[in-house]
Amino acid sequence: MGLVTVDDVQKSNPETKDNSGEAPAPAPQPERKTRLPRRIKKAFKRMMVRLAVLTLPRIYLTYMWFVYKTSKVEELGFTPGQMREQCGEGIWAIWHDEVFLVAYAFGKYKPHTLASRGDFGELIARLLQLCDFNVFRGGSSSSRKRRSSEILKDMIECMNREDGVLYGITTDGSMGPAYRMKRGVVKIGMACQAPLAVQRTWCKRYVQLPSWDQTFIPMPFNHIVHVYQGPFYPPKKDAGAEAMEDFAVEVERALCRVSGFARRKIEGTLPQKWVERFPEKFREDVTKEEAPELFLPVDPDYYKKKGSA
Repeated sequence: MGLVTVDDVQKSNPETKDNSGEAPAPAPQPERKTRLPRRIKKAFKRMMVRLAVLTLPRIYLTYMWFVYKTSKVEELGFTPGQMREQCGEGIWAIWHDEVFLVAYAFGKYKPHTLASRGDFGELIARLLQLCDFNVFRGGSSSSRKRRSSEILKDMIECMNREDGVLYGITTDGSMGPAYRMKRGVVKIGMACQAPLAVQRTWCKRYVQLPSWDQTFIPMPFNHIVHVYQGPFYPPKKDAGAEAMEDFAVEVERALCRVSGFARRKIEGTLPQKWVERFPEKFREDVTKEEAPELFLPVDPDYYKKKGSA
């Protein structure tokens, strides 16, 4: 049996007297925090989220309706409707800075998209549903890396499960860097053996936000152009990392090319500072003056090959 010292006893029994013969003062008890303020905060937050879900999507829809109603709108190239009709399904690569426009512009094609769980996801889901998107929820993990993996998995499963799925994916989102295409869009295409396309929107009159991507908001009485190019057929699922990267570079180069074409179509010239935001190896593609070939060959036997892949 081990020895117990006086110090041990004093630590275990605060009533034990110290060397002066006096009992030490009792330790101050922490003030018990009431749970009421926390409950009030949670209730207030829920109320504000519900209010935002009820009002903000309709404000957005009304504003964008007015913008498109008072503007000249052009669609050039291989549209999402043609993609669904000729290829059955497809994935569109876009830049994050035009996210304010594409939610409204893509709605008429009734595309599919994923909205994350949580309060902000609820708001986005409601907005997209009002724009005629087919919305499913996912990506609930608190870890950014794990959440991205879950979203990728959910989108692949949805496309493999349902017919006629069209995705529009902001390839440099959600935190940038701007105009640098991440590989998720290509991974989905290869996993589902679904064709890809690129899309770029530009307009004459807009306000840019001071965000990492300089998101632009169109003004009424405008000239808006949507430029589409595709389809791009992915390598087979087992083609390997090198084939995937070669395909990703091809798609990213095309997206940069139509970006320059769309802005030149509206403004005539390209600001040098804007061109320098693109990867250096693609800047020559951005600045090319001749129009790109927007309708690429459609393989009529693609789905037969897909079934045997």
